[in-house]
Amino acid sequence: MINDQTPNNTEEIGYAVETRDFLAQLDGFPSIKINDMVVTDQGARGWVNSISRDLVEVLMLDEAKLTPKQQFKKTRTRLGLNVGNFLMGRAINPVGVPIDGKGLLSKTQISSVCELEQIAPGMESRKFISEQFQTGITLIDTLIPIGKGQRELVLGDAHSGKTGFLLDIIINQKNTGVICIYASIGKPSVVVRNLIDVLKSNGALSYTIIVAASSSEPAPLIFLTPKAAFTVAEYFQKQGKDVLLILDDLGNHAKIYREISLLGNKSPGRESYPGDIFYQHAHLLERAGNFLPAYGGGSITALPVIELNLTDFTTLIPTNLMSMTDGHLLFKSSLRSQGQTPAIDISLSVSRVGRQTQDPLSNFLSSQVRQMLSDASDLETVARFSTELPQETQLTLKRREQIMELLKQDPLTVTPKAIQLIFMALPYTSFLKDKSKTFLENNKRNIADAFMKDARLSQITKKIPSLKTAEELIKLLEGAGGILEKFFQN
Repeated sequence: MINDQTPNNTEEIGYAVETRDFLAQLDGFPSIKINDMVVTDQGARGWVNSISRDLVEVLMLDEAKLTPKQQFKKTRTRLGLNVGNFLMGRAINPVGVPIDGKGLLSKTQISSVCELEQIAPGMESRKFISEQFQTGITLIDTLIPIGKGQRELVLGDAHSGKTGFLLDIIINQKNTGVICIYASIGKPSVVVRNLIDVLKSNGALSYTIIVAASSSEPAPLIFLTPKAAFTVAEYFQKQGKDVLLILDDLGNHAKIYREISLLGNKSPGRESYPGDIFYQHAHLLERAGNFLPAYGGGSITALPVIELNLTDFTTLIPTNLMSMTDGHLLFKSSLRSQGQTPAIDISLSVSRVGRQTQDPLSNFLSSQVRQMLSDASDLETVARFSTELPQETQLTLKRREQIMELLKQDPLTVTPKAIQLIFMALPYTSFLKDKSKTFLENNKRNIADAFMKDARLSQITKKIPSLKTAEELIKLLEGAGGILEKFFQN
């Protein structure tokens, strides 16, 4: 909570006129402001959510039985959070209370106290997104790249691998200097516990902060979760750090806000969501970006998540989020059941900012591969009605099959950038001309190891950063075909 430094010699009080569950309408408080903190006579905390001409609406952070005529006192604090390096490796709730069972937070390091409600920085504070955010996942880094400071929506149906994908990205940030923040919004507490265990067992907890309010918490606390996560992210961004922020998920957040609004008698709009639901999410996501040194430097890359029914893309919240982000990754459980990991539909996923952050070689190769996948998709329909196909069509379809196999990536694995580019170029060489999909399935890990560890092949890997075109890389790999053939002759 934040101390209000304005003098306050008199104690303001108010009385509950009407109460509904966690919401109270109060009379009194002549000088109160939105986001000021109040307490009941039993010590339960609440914050001022809105102010009308006659009444003050308060949402309770603590479980409390509210009754009409109950007395509330205004405190000298505002809705805020203690932030600092002491949060690293910890899990907290939106008001800074540790929930990981590790005891009280250590505040011996320099810390800051920040309000949860912040106005998004303006255009004058931002700079062009020009650096790629490396996820370590081949499909993303080559075909749907993400830039540092970008907002990329992760959406898809249930059991399509979204959470595993997000955890892989966090784990792959080891030794990169990126600070990872995971906001778990209204998930069961067992999910949060499993999240902590997975990150700890993979050595990723030391550079990660978890902000969580479980489904059993009061709705106002769940509502504050993404705001608290952004507040923590902004602290590190202003220190010049690159921050990855995952909001899982904003569908839950929208439902909680709908519950709060309907309880407060706000007029429902489309799908019963309040009219300002777009503002609530846009106001949040605009806080992400790539910032100038005068404003702290650093970046906040936001990955908001939403689960949706793939038979209907036109529901309110997904379309809202699509319109306020810089692209989206579409996950499908049907692809996952076919063995594709990550289960992302390449043709329906887009990154509007990421392509400008790729180096020329990655950009050329990405364009070439995407065009080939598009051509193969068109030819596949023709192939179903034909017994004999032209050799060129057969080659395109075979390359598509090989590319899709090379894009598959096992959970908890990281693929270096150079190996990603080699994987995308190999189908265009004679080495894979006569190789089957099964060969790649069994040997792609061995191919990666060969290019990293074999003395002759590693020379090619080292040259990749200096290459400018896809043709140069393909030519280099063509020369390595003989070595590779011997490597896998058995």
